[in-house]
Amino acid sequence: MTPEYLIAAVISIMLGWGGFTWRRAESAHEVAERMSDRIDALELKIAEKYLTKEDFELQMGRLFATLARFEKKLDFHVYEQANNINALNARLQQYERFTE
Repeated sequence: MTPEYLIAAVISIMLGWGGFTWRRAESAHEVAERMSDRIDALELKIAEKYLTKEDFELQMGRLFATLARFEKKLDFHVYEQANNINALNARLQQYERFTE
């Protein structure tokens, strides 16, 4: 038979080790909870600045529509300038013929 003090010592060691392990597990759980909260806050911060595909496509559509209008205006002004230059050239040639 084993002496009773040996059984008491083994039980005491097991309970002590169990208490130590429990405290460490609780501490690890608290740290994990804090980190989880920080990660949630970071995800929220990132989501605030996130641009959805639909929003991007809408903005790009608006940009290309504006660029198309700008291109039409530019083409019109270039065409008008070319016409003005041609008209001035024609008037210059008439003037040169008239002065000869």
